Amino acid sequence: MKPPRYPLQAVVDQREALKEEAKRALAAAVQAAAREAEVLRDKEEAHAAARGDRDDFARHMYDPDEQGVLEIPTIEKRTEGLRFLEERAREAFRAVEEQKKVLDRAERELEQRRAALVEADRELKVVEKHHENWLADWKRETARQEQRQAEEITLARYARERSGGERGTE
Repeated sequence: MKPPRYPLQAVVDQREALKEEAKRALAAAVQAAAREAEVLRDKEEAHAAARGDRDDFARHMYDPDEQGVLEIPTIEKRTEGLRFLEERAREAFRAVEEQKKVLDRAERELEQRRAALVEADRELKVVEKHHENWLADWKRETARQEQRQAEEITLARYARERSGGERGTE
């Protein structure tokens, strides 16, 4: 015998849909965190390059020109160039720090999505367990009813045979 429709099937369907949605959200959060980590690596490389440029420039700031002369206007021009490179390195550093914050937010979002998936899975398992218990109860009740019907049929046969046998002896 086929069991009747589970009364809470709509809840099961809803919880399954929520779990699937949580899986998709987790996948999107994983991708977003990976993208932000890649951006951070790029910005760290840019910062390292800017620092390297600044350090190289600073090492050669007081080198004489082709004629072996180092004039004040050349030093001032090179100092201005060094300031520019230092500012570029500072901006690259700020960009790295900001990207670290963005990555941190993405990782927190990822953890929230992970927790949401765990919660959705837990809620689905709860309703699935209820469904299993309901089905087991239904099967027990059906078996009990079938047993009762079988007993009633047996008693009815016995009574009929008994009443039929008593009439024949009179």
